Amino acid sequence: MLRKVAIIGANGFVGRHLVEHAASQGVKVLGVVRSAHGAALVQSLGGRPLPVADLGSETRRALESELKACDGLVYTAPVSVSPLARDRTDPAGLLNVLEACRTAGVPRVVFFSGLGIAHYGMNPHCTSPYFLAKMAGEVALFRSGLAATVFRPSYIFGARDEFLTPLLARMSESTVIEIPGDGAYRIQPISVRDTARATLRALEPDEGPARVVDLVGPEIISYRDLIARMALVMRRPVEIRHRSVDEAFAQARASGYFGLRPQDLACLLCDEVADPTAARRLVEGTLESLDSVIAQAFETLAPSGAR
Repeated sequence: MLRKVAIIGANGFVGRHLVEHAASQGVKVLGVVRSAHGAALVQSLGGRPLPVADLGSETRRALESELKACDGLVYTAPVSVSPLARDRTDPAGLLNVLEACRTAGVPRVVFFSGLGIAHYGMNPHCTSPYFLAKMAGEVALFRSGLAATVFRPSYIFGARDEFLTPLLARMSESTVIEIPGDGAYRIQPISVRDTARATLRALEPDEGPARVVDLVGPEIISYRDLIARMALVMRRPVEIRHRSVDEAFAQARASGYFGLRPQDLACLLCDEVADPTAARRLVEGTLESLDSVIAQAFETLAPSGAR
């Protein structure tokens, strides 16, 4: 049974759900964050925050003593030393954390990668700095010799996430939704609650040697059909309008495409899906349905926007 885990990026969308879930299971949580706001959030969710300026060598030395009693570590942050680093694909930050894990004797690590990494160099939408950084992280992890699980998620959905929730807000405000291209590209979202359950299970000592898990949900759906499904859950009519992919990317580079940066738009268009069997095994039960996750996210929107 897990007694204590560390989470790098504990105040992010996935990280904060991990903190809350682990604490609810009686697991002590060390939440590594960069800001006072992040530290306060971790504490409010039942974890003990560890504020750091970045993931440089000084932080590595501080982590070594903090990690000694940890049964596992979850890495949800970018691989670079700092979000302001010039080369976001340089895994120096992750390498410092892994060295601290080795020194402290942390037995297991979970790293969040991305589903499109398998087709880097083959699928143009997967051939981006975002997936290159994830690839660098995976290589660093497997070279470390630590027992590791790499999660390659599609989209992770839940209340107040960075994709589904803003999309729901747009649909709450307008019955006309613009999408890039024909919308036939597919996603396979998994709920953040299932993600938290799978992550803790992956840290258990009986989970075996290093492996890669496609962290995907129970349903494959096109983006166009996702919009229609959301409209049904919200009980609102919707009209889909199409923008060419080239125009959408131009807008993403200039000012953001409805909040999406070029790398975010590329992830949406990459059309990556997988077998959910491994995720279902880690969750040890039925994966949450897409309709359920949409409904939960919709219910948490501010009344003025959702109702």
